[in-house]
Amino acid sequence: MLCYTLAMTGQPSVGFDALFLEQPMTGAGQYALNLWRQLRDCQEVVSPHLLMPADAPDVARAAAGNSAVTTAAQPRATLRGRGRKVWWEQVGLVSATRRSGVDLVHIPYFSAPLRQSTPHVVTVHDVIPLVLPEYAGSRRMRMYLRVVSRAARKASLVLTDSEHSRRDITRCLGIAGDRIRVTPLAAGSEFSPAQSESECASVERVKQRFGLRAPFVLNVGGFDLRKRLPHLLRGFAAALPMLPEPYDLVIAGNPHTANASLNPPLEPIIGELGISDRVRLVGFVSHEDKRDLYRAATLFAFVSEYEGFGLNPLEAMACGAPVICSNRSSLPEVVGDAGLSIDPEPDDIARAIVCAATDPALRADLARRSLRRASSFSWEQTAALTLDAYQYVLDRSQ
Repeated sequence: MLCYTLAMTGQPSVGFDALFLEQPMTGAGQYALNLWRQLRDCQEVVSPHLLMPADAPDVARAAAGNSAVTTAAQPRATLRGRGRKVWWEQVGLVSATRRSGVDLVHIPYFSAPLRQSTPHVVTVHDVIPLVLPEYAGSRRMRMYLRVVSRAARKASLVLTDSEHSRRDITRCLGIAGDRIRVTPLAAGSEFSPAQSESECASVERVKQRFGLRAPFVLNVGGFDLRKRLPHLLRGFAAALPMLPEPYDLVIAGNPHTANASLNPPLEPIIGELGISDRVRLVGFVSHEDKRDLYRAATLFAFVSEYEGFGLNPLEAMACGAPVICSNRSSLPEVVGDAGLSIDPEPDDIARAIVCAATDPALRADLARRSLRRASSFSWEQTAALTLDAYQYVLDRSQ
């Protein structure tokens, strides 16, 4: 761990908003959990303090380890879902921060109290609803975005995942670039190639459970519009006649909502293309199953239009998967020259799949480059950069 390289004195206390520890399978949840684990290991330079609602579930409480925990009063029983979330962000977190007496508070996602006297750092992973209007949603959602945007502008410092996101935050929120620091994400240490006998057996069990016998192209990362899954399906269908053997396309996960305009159903497109026998929609997968699917995949294809970082391609690369990846938004910062970088249109997707599927030497080279590239990202590095940001804010607040 790189904590010892920082110059913090007097072991300042830092409160860490635990809300997304309740959702460890989300991207924001993975970030919060992995960063928090690193901060727990840095107690020689900082005193980490977890701040959470009184009704926080066990999964969030378990993350605390031996660190201090402060809870806010129980929210009203009528507050559930989004209401509870907004209550915590604007009322509960302020109360917990005050009760904890911490020197600084870190909100590890795009939200912050409008009124917060304690210096605070906010992580804005992306500004997708401000860049892509279809994600702004309902009038209520647009009002919420105005509130969190205003609150983010009041932060002592903003952290984000990529240079691309930093530019968009400056453009959309009007926050000067020198008030934004880039702290890239990383794949967890569990994402690695299968090596032991038990790991290889786990991969085989996952393939059997999902009925995966042919070589396959894997996609993990979401069903919403910006993920461009209809383009992936059309590109895959166009590639199939040119492949040296029958391939399957495996798409893992479920739509986050039933809103068909934001999460267009894939079944009609699959039927239209006549590829229902070659596409596997395997639904929700556990964290462990996702890792084993990465390990088993012949190719990993990620054709998103917009990402604040792109954790799924990085996880796939850490498992040694050959990657085909969109050249849009932040993704080139993550994948670099380790994958086949493409314009995410059906023709380009088809060409990339055919190119990699017909060239074993290229796949092997891509797998080597994937592992090398993924090793340049680590949660230790993310934590060190984050601690440096804390130091900067604390120094300026004295």
